[in-house]
Amino acid sequence: MKKFFWMVCMFPLLQACTTIQTISFDRLQAADFNFPEQIQSVGVVNCMPLVEVDSLGTKHSSGLLEGDGKISTETLAQEIAATNYFDRVVICDSALWKHPLPMEGYLASSVVDSLLQALDVDILLAMERVHIQLADGAMIIPGLMATIPAVDGVVTPVLRSYVSGREVPLFTYTKSDTLCWEKTSSLNLGQIVKEASEYAATMPMQSLLPHWVETERVYFDGGNVEMRDAGVCLRENDWDDAADLWKQVYESKKGKAKMRAAFNLALYSEMQNDYQQAVKYLEDALMCVGEESPEGSLIRLYRQQLEIYFKENQRLQIQMKRFE
Repeated sequence: MKKFFWMVCMFPLLQACTTIQTISFDRLQAADFNFPEQIQSVGVVNCMPLVEVDSLGTKHSSGLLEGDGKISTETLAQEIAATNYFDRVVICDSALWKHPLPMEGYLASSVVDSLLQALDVDILLAMERVHIQLADGAMIIPGLMATIPAVDGVVTPVLRSYVSGREVPLFTYTKSDTLCWEKTSSLNLGQIVKEASEYAATMPMQSLLPHWVETERVYFDGGNVEMRDAGVCLRENDWDDAADLWKQVYESKKGKAKMRAAFNLALYSEMQNDYQQAVKYLEDALMCVGEESPEGSLIRLYRQQLEIYFKENQRLQIQMKRFE
C-alpha cells in the first residue's frame, strides 16, 4: 500500500483561489542491474585482502587504507537478505586469500565454478576491495559560521558478480562517496576502517536491487467547486472520486480550467500505470494554454518526468517477474 505525505506549495497563478499542491509518496524503483529471474540463490564472498584491524594503531593521518572484508561481506549479505529478493543468501566471510587480486580483479572461471558448487548458489557477489582514501578535512557546525577539524574518507567499494560459464564478471560496481569523522582523541584507524567498511557494503544496494524512493508530483487544487472537492478527496486518498470530479471539469470547461483538470487526470493515469492515457491528457492540457505559457512549462516538465518513470517502470516489471 502506498503511503502518502502531504506538503503544500503556493504558486501565484492568474486566479488567486487556485493553488498548486505537492504530493509525496513512496514508489518502488528499478535497480541498475538486472538479475535473471531464474537466479534464486546468491553467494556473498569475501575476496578482499586480509586486514588486521587491531594492528592499525590509534593515530589517523592522510593516506590509503584497505577496508575489512569480513565486515563488508557480512553487512552486504545482511542487507540483501533483508530485502527477501532472493530465496537464499549464503555468506562466505572468511578471506579467501591474503593478497589482493590482480589489477584486472577477475576471479578465474575455475574458482567461480568451485565457489558456486561449494556454496550451492546460482550467482556470486564478490567484495573485492574497499579503498579508503584519507585526507584532512573540516566539519561545519550547524547554525554557526564555524568549522572543526575532521578526517575525510573517500570510500570506494569494488563489487563484482560472477556466474558459471563466463570468463568475465556479469557486472562490476565501483563508485565513491565521502565519510567524515570529527578529529578527537578517541578517533582511531580501527574505527574508521570499521565504519567505512560497513558503509561501503550499503552503497551498491540501490544499484543491485529494486528499492523504495520518495517521489514528488504536483496537482492543481481549487478554482471551482469540483476542483476543491476533488482536492479533499485526494487528501483522503480517494483517487477514484477525485478523478470523477476532475473529469466533470475536463468535459464541461474550457481554457485554463480544462487544462488544470487534464493535468490532474494525467497524474491519476500515472498512478494507474496508464502511460498512454497520461500523455494524452497532458497533450490536451497543453493545447488549452500553449507552449510558451508558464503552465506550458509545467506540463512539459511533467511529460519529461513521465517518460523517465515509465522507462524505469518497464525495467522494474522485468525485475519483479520472479514474484509472479
